[in-house]
Amino acid sequence: MQNIVIAPCGNKSAMFNDFWMKEKDKKQFDLCLLFYHEEIKNPDLYKDVDYFFHLKDFKYHMLHQLFTEVKPEWLRQYKYFYFLDDDIKIETEQINKMFALSAVFDSWISQAALTQDSYCSWPMFKQQPDSFCRFVGQIEVMAPLFNAMALEKCLPSFTGNKSSWGVDSVWSKILGYPEDKLIVFDNVTMAHTQPVGGGELYQKIGVDPKEDWTNITEQFGAKKQNYQEYGRLAIINKDHYLFNFFSIKGKEFISTLQRHINDYDLPSRVKSQLKKLGISKDSNKG
Repeated sequence: MQNIVIAPCGNKSAMFNDFWMKEKDKKQFDLCLLFYHEEIKNPDLYKDVDYFFHLKDFKYHMLHQLFTEVKPEWLRQYKYFYFLDDDIKIETEQINKMFALSAVFDSWISQAALTQDSYCSWPMFKQQPDSFCRFVGQIEVMAPLFNAMALEKCLPSFTGNKSSWGVDSVWSKILGYPEDKLIVFDNVTMAHTQPVGGGELYQKIGVDPKEDWTNITEQFGAKKQNYQEYGRLAIINKDHYLFNFFSIKGKEFISTLQRHINDYDLPSRVKSQLKKLGISKDSNKG
């Protein structure tokens, strides 16, 4: 297995059972839960997950501890790491698709688009009509999917503050503000089910998250935010794509994308879908 989902989990968390593992026989990833409450009230709820650690901390602090103390070997064992918040509703097949597309597009950090009814801070992350994917300047902290290289580089920032506000701004800085490696996939959706800033985290941190945001971006010399779109693969119809990208030649990028699609061992259903969408080895469109 080269893919892993790692998520914070508490006594009221239910998404992992109800949605992420809804079709356990089809999942193409391992699942690791990092428990943040002091007491585990119902251990049987977690019997089907692959890994479970009782670390009792904030999400990105637990992730840092996991990769530096508990399971540092995972940075070599896995290729892709999906860090879902425990209020993200996304089903098994959609998670599989995120891993497959992240590999196909060779993304450094990616995320699914938000459903229209999701709670969100930045409306640009809601699903865009007639878009397959968008190349952006920043990916949010609630559900980023890292490749191993980007994770190892960004890992020191995970303990930069308690709230995690601004940590995603720092990732873009650390990675050199790439214009083709941070991707929102509009053909995969997730729902953010809880209001932003209203969860249990904000009652515990004891600091103003806006101050956290300012402090960490100043510490790393990062832009306060880089939520912008550099380009997209836009759907013209079911068989064609229009590729708009502002920093490199479209044909050069399509050629690179072509090579990754041909080399990567995608599930047949994903290959079939990409072929229908005009992104396959026998496609001469673009």
